Amino acid sequence: MGDGAGAGVSGEGRTLAGPGGFASDDGAPDFAIRNARSPEDRAQALRTGRVLVAVVADADEVDESGADKSSHMSVVSMLAGDGRRGLLVFTGLDSLLVWNSQARPVPVSGKDAAAAAIDDGCEALVIDVAGPTSAVVQESDVVAIAGIDPLDHAASMLAEFVEAESVVVDRDSARLRVMVKAHLAEDVAANIPARVFALVPAGVEVVAVDSR
Repeated sequence: MGDGAGAGVSGEGRTLAGPGGFASDDGAPDFAIRNARSPEDRAQALRTGRVLVAVVADADEVDESGADKSSHMSVVSMLAGDGRRGLLVFTGLDSLLVWNSQARPVPVSGKDAAAAAIDDGCEALVIDVAGPTSAVVQESDVVAIAGIDPLDHAASMLAEFVEAESVVVDRDSARLRVMVKAHLAEDVAANIPARVFALVPAGVEVVAVDSR
């Protein structure tokens, strides 16, 4: 964790390393995201705004004194008590420095941050974890911000979580149909993750397939 150096300073006159249209970003807060009053307003602000992703050094090898001998850079996610994982993002350099003054800030669009979270298996975006105002964007909104079809995403997750013969997206009913061997059907139906239902409110149909 950082020591808070630089807290409250917007931009500090710095130019951050960033791709594409963020090459000249100075780290000033995106107030549309930071001051959003509702999940809907926050999701809309993320679709058009930018956040900072924190990149930190992870030690691969340490010497006898405990100092790093080699390391690699990685983005940071947070694990909640219930096992859910969220990608940390920050609305500005000031909020990132409060969390960790040693982290490297990389500006990206909110859409790209959402896509990165999904690619990394995260279920949420955690915004400004150390303040001034923290917020969590839930998976259904993250998927929508990233421009990913929720049914397709839920089908991919379901295929990973259960021993399925196949998972079919039924767009007419906005449901998923999972085909499983008959002896597994009851167990699968009882253990479909809640995060799947959050993306498929019309439900999941479990179809028992004769295993002969």
